[in-house]
Parts: sequence; C-alpha cells; structure tokens
Amino acid sequence: MVETSRHDIELAGCTPEPLMAYLKALGILRLVSEQKDGEARGWWKNDVFWLRSSLSADALVKFFLEEYSPTPIVVPWSGEDFFRVNWQEEQPKYSKTPTSSKVIEAVLCTRTSRLEPYRRALASCKHALEKCGIDTKKRMEKEKWSFVKTLRSDCADSRVIEWIDAAAVTSAERFAALLGSGGGSDGNTHFSDNFMQNLWDVLPDFDNQREERNGHAALSVAEASQRQIGEAIFAIEGSDRIAKRTSSLYDSGAVGGPNATQGMERESLSNPWDVILALEGTVCFAGAAAKRLAAGTTPEAAFPFQVQASVTTSDRLADKEAAGKEVWLPLWDRPASAQEVLYFLREGRAQCGPRLARSGVDIARAIASLGVDRGIQGFQGFQRYAIVRGRVGGGNYNTAASLGRFDVVERESVDLLREADGWLNDFRWKCAAGREKEEAPLRILTTLSGIDSSIFEFCKYGGAGLFQDIAISLGRAERELAITQGKFKKKIVTPIPPLSSGWVAATDDGSGEFAIARALASIHDSEAKIGPLRANLEPVDWKQRCHNWAEKDLAVVWNARDLATNLGAVLQRRLIDGARAGCARLPLASRVTAPLDTVATFTAGELDDERVEKLLWGLMLISDNGYPSIGPQGSDELPISRAYALLKLLFLPRPLVIERDANGVVLARMQRNNESRGIVISSEPSIPPLLRAGRLGEACAVAMHRLRASGLDPMPRPIRGRRVRDDDWQELNRGGSGIDPRRLAAALLIPIGDGALSRLIRLAISGDDFVDDEAEAASDASF
Repeated sequence: MVETSRHDIELAGCTPEPLMAYLKALGILRLVSEQKDGEARGWWKNDVFWLRSSLSADALVKFFLEEYSPTPIVVPWSGEDFFRVNWQEEQPKYSKTPTSSKVIEAVLCTRTSRLEPYRRALASCKHALEKCGIDTKKRMEKEKWSFVKTLRSDCADSRVIEWIDAAAVTSAERFAALLGSGGGSDGNTHFSDNFMQNLWDVLPDFDNQREERNGHAALSVAEASQRQIGEAIFAIEGSDRIAKRTSSLYDSGAVGGPNATQGMERESLSNPWDVILALEGTVCFAGAAAKRLAAGTTPEAAFPFQVQASVTTSDRLADKEAAGKEVWLPLWDRPASAQEVLYFLREGRAQCGPRLARSGVDIARAIASLGVDRGIQGFQGFQRYAIVRGRVGGGNYNTAASLGRFDVVERESVDLLREADGWLNDFRWKCAAGREKEEAPLRILTTLSGIDSSIFEFCKYGGAGLFQDIAISLGRAERELAITQGKFKKKIVTPIPPLSSGWVAATDDGSGEFAIARALASIHDSEAKIGPLRANLEPVDWKQRCHNWAEKDLAVVWNARDLATNLGAVLQRRLIDGARAGCARLPLASRVTAPLDTVATFTAGELDDERVEKLLWGLMLISDNGYPSIGPQGSDELPISRAYALLKLLFLPRPLVIERDANGVVLARMQRNNESRGIVISSEPSIPPLLRAGRLGEACAVAMHRLRASGLDPMPRPIRGRRVRDDDWQELNRGGSGIDPRRLAAALLIPIGDGALSRLIRLAISGDDFVDDEAEAASDASF
C-alpha cells in the first residue's frame, strides 16, 4: 500500500479577523475532509490557518474549481424569490450575473453532477411550499415555522438538513445570529441568492449560460475565478472583486454603504470565493438545535457559542447594542480533524455553574473555570464577535464587530462567583433590559454593566486586583440599591447575600487600602446584640443574616460625606447602640486586624480614601462568621502619634492584659477567651464627637482621666520636681500638631492586633521604666 504524501499549507487568506476570514478556514477544512481527504487536519499558527492534507496548494485550488460540490444553501422562508421561479427547465442565457428568482432558475438548469444536490434541494423547497400551501410572501410570514419544519422533515439530503440546523432551531422557532436576522437573510440580502450568484460567477458549470463576448466569456471567467480563489485562500493580491455584491455581515470593510469608508459612502466590493467559503463555514454550526435544548435553558443558548451580547468596558459596544448577540469562535494550535472541530462546535457546551451560558460574560466565566466541555483544554483561545445592527450599511443590516481574543486560562477564584449567581440572576431579570416601560433607572443599569465588566476583565486577565474590582462592583450595586431598599419600578431586589471567606484571599492585593477595608469590614459585636458594620452602612436585617432589608431599628449612619467623617460616625453610633443594648464589651470585635504602620499612613491621609470606601462596601458583603482570623500583615514600626496611642486604648473590644517577657520587655494583648484577668477600660462616648469637632486636646485629657480611673498611669506624667502636665494637652486644640482630629476618630475604629498594642502601651503608659524620663523630656515638643 502506497502512503499518500501529506502537505502542510499556510492559508494566509484565513485569519481570525474579520469573521469572513475565520469562517473560510472552517469551510475549507470541512469541504476538503468531506469531499477529498478524510484524514485532513487543520490548526491555527501565528493567527493564520494551516491545512494538512493530501492536496498541494495547486491541487487545493484545482479541487475547488473543478470538483467541489456546493452545500445546497436555500432560504425559501425569506423574500419572494421562490414564488417567482419558472420551474420549467429552459436553458437561459445571461449577459450578467442573474439575481433573485433568475439565479435559482440558473441552478435548476445546470447539468453537472456536482450541482445535482443543489437541484434536488431546490425541488424539495418547491415540494414543501406546495405541501404547506404557501404561494405568497404574506402567507409565508404567517406559516414560516410550519414551513421550515416541513422542509426539514421531508428533505432527504443530509446537507440541506445541516444547513437548516445551522440557520434555525425549529423546536424553539429561533434563527441563528451568525446567519443574520432571518436565518439566512439580513435586511434585503438573501444569503442563498448571494451564494448562488457567487457560484454562477466562478464555476465553469454555468459557462453555457453566459453570453459570449468576442468568444472569450468562458475563458475570462475561468482565469478570473482562479485569481479570485488564490486571493481568498492564499491572500494573493488581486483586483477581481465584484462591485455591488455585498459580503453581508461577515466583512464590514467590504459591505459598502454609509460609514464604510473615509468618505460618506461607497459601493460594496466582494470576492465571490470569500462569500462562498464563508457561508460553507457557517454550516459547521449545524446539528445543535434539538440536542442542546434542555429544561430551563433559553432558546438563544441552543446555538453553540452564540449568546446574548454583554456590554463591558473593554469591548467597545454601545449600551444600545446589548440587544445584539455574541459569537465565540475557537482557536486551536494542534492539528485537528474536521470531525473533532465539528463535534466541539456542534456539541460543546459552555457551562456557567449549573446552567448553560447565556451571555458573553457567562462564556468568559465558563472558559476561566474550564467549564466548556468537549475538550476545551485543547484550545488556545476564542475569537469573540458581536453581531450588532446599524454600524455599517444602514439600520437594517447587521455587522460582525470583532471584540478581540480571549485566551483559555483557568482562573482559580472564578468559582467563587457562583455564590452571587442567584442574586445576580434575579437582579439582571428585574432590570428587564429591553422592556422600556419597565426598564430599571440608569443608575441601576450602570451598576449591572459594571458588574459584568469586572467579571469579564477578571476572567480574561486574572489577578487579585481584578477580582477585587468584582467585589467593588457588587458593593456599588448594593449601595445604589440601599438608597431605596432595593425598590425600583415596582420591583424589589434583595440585598446581596453574605459571601464566603474565600473572597478575602481572592481580593487581597497587599495594598494598604485593602488592609484597612478588610479590617473594618470584619467589625462585629461578639455578643451579637447589635449588628455588624454592614448594618451601619445600609438598612439590612442583620438578624436574618442580611438576606432582607430592615424595616425598623435602623443603625445606618453612612451617607455622602467623606470617608473619615463616616467612619467617625460609625464609631459613635456603635458605642451608643452598644450601651443601649447592654453590651458587656464594646461592639468593635474583629476577626481581622490592620498593621499599625498602615493605620499611621491612613491617619496621615496617605492612602486613597475613595478606594478604601469602595473596598469597604464590597468586603462588608463577606459573612462576618466566615471571615478568617487574620492578624496584621505588615510592620508596626512606623511613627505613630502619642495622641492615637492614648485614645485607642479606650476603644478595645476586650480587656487589656499587660505582661513582661523573659527580658523584662513590656508586652500587651487583649484578653483571651475564658481568661479572667485583664484591665477593663471603659470607653468614653464623648471622645468621637470631640474629635469630629476638632477638639483633640480635650479628647486626650478625657482619655487621660479615664485611663487613670482604670488603674493605669498615662503620659504625660510628673517629671522629677515638676507638676503633672495634663493641661499641656490643651495646646493641641490650637493646631500645629499635624494631626487631623477627624481622621484620628476614624482611625480609632480600625481594629489592631496585639503586637500593635504593646507599642501603644509603651508610648502612652508610664511607670516602672515603661518610658525613659530623659527621652520623654526630649520628646515634649511632639505633643
């Protein structure tokens, strides 16, 4: 047995962009495999398609010119062409390419074997029209789906059935976005007519229908066709494009019409083989309809990788184009057979959690979690297109707009998004995009778009910073909904349910802003008599684990003021509520603490307050019960004001324990569980309002008295031979200390760890050599 030599051919005319060039690659691989070489393989390399088969480059061109049997692409359910056909066989002569019903008659009158399937398909269309009693366009509009089902069930040619399945889901009565708005038609363009016209222009089978011009008609067509297919497959430059022949939605640069060039308008130009091979490529998406429809899925999900468009910040789609569809096309770098590729395209499912993907964001999530079955790991990525209306050629025409590449890379944290799926699906449905009278307010729709954008960007690029943006976008949505307790347009959206602790690690970018927000978000009452910090930001029913909005006993103090002012108000409100509820301890417990140096940078105003606030609204959604116990990750060595050290000791959630280590170094910590010893320092509710009023000195003096009452000896203390200098704190009221009292009040709310407490004690408490006299005297100016 002689082994057939194999040829690896670079098809430079087949690239991921535009859509027409991609579809040509699929069409060539399918046709060569089905009609010439069943062992053919294809793959993508450096954004060009490669074909491995028994055909050389010249043999490939010869195959298409002389042997290729076109798929019978018919669209009798659109337009009036089929109702005007003269079904009596007459040999026509044409001086130019026939159109409409005439091109159908031209195909019917051919005699070559390779067009026999096409002639049978046209006869099947005629039979189905007669069987359904449809003889006018108006009647077809009423009986369209009944006709399509009849044609599909009565047609014996599997290739016609494949074409119908690529164009329509008969069980759901939906057309594929990839084939225009009419399942093979788009505006005034009928793909079947277009396909047959282009075949007439390039195949020798129609030579006897062409009127001779100086006896050279057939010869000139053959030469032009060879040049045209060379350009279509190998990107060999040529000038044999046909004017006023649209390439439809697959190549916006060749469509013509308004906005198609630098001027106002130009004629469309098209290479016939581009259109032929691209439409052959669309057939690769056949066979998904009935097999993929399952309970709970939407009709749109029945078409593989053809879903609702998602408007994100990086895809350049306008909000009004959200009504369009997206098509995700796989790119693979290993030689694959047509059957492998077709199996993936026709049977592959993008699974987003327990359901099929319905939008571009859903597919991004599915890819990031490797949730696309049928061997997604074997693909490099996907080329993403939006099918949108009105960009080129007028408002009645669709355009395939490239949305770029999406690589197949697993993102470990993406599965955490399932926790918000139930809420997000309900929120999306109640936004009711597309129903103008019920559509949500713009501010609500904007937050939904922000969530989609952040999810998409994370799935595409990964990283804690981008996952952090997801938490921020959810927090923004929650903040907008909290304004009206989730009510808009007679609908109610519940609060976002608590998220798991996995979100903490997934969002941690190591920044100071994150450390502050993370510590604040975990604040709660260890006795569960008052709500967590989330209840101070929005009106949620914390006793029901924040699953509903609260109707009474509201503790919300957060408003449009700056971050420092709001944090100070939260501190004051929690002190008041804790006293009213009879809390034995301050309701400032936390499972997460911030390093002292980060608190110092916050107090100095060196962090991004806006980002801290955005992060706080996102991180507060994480369940306080699910928060891991995390100590400070950073240094406690940066300078910290003695005023802060003094005041913070009054706002500890547990009693203070002071010890010495083996070297006599003073250490401090908070009382551990089931431990009886410790110094109980009562808080002073007057301190937050004093700080908010700018009266730092008075606040420090009050703190001095409170610490002494607790048995501690705070600084400043008597220096030998001098009086106690408590009144020196009053100088801080006159400014010049460099301390912002409002930010200091906010800092008192931020939880800190035991390592930081030891430093605060050494700064603020005197006695037993805690602070050296001379060092203290030298630092008097720091007060």
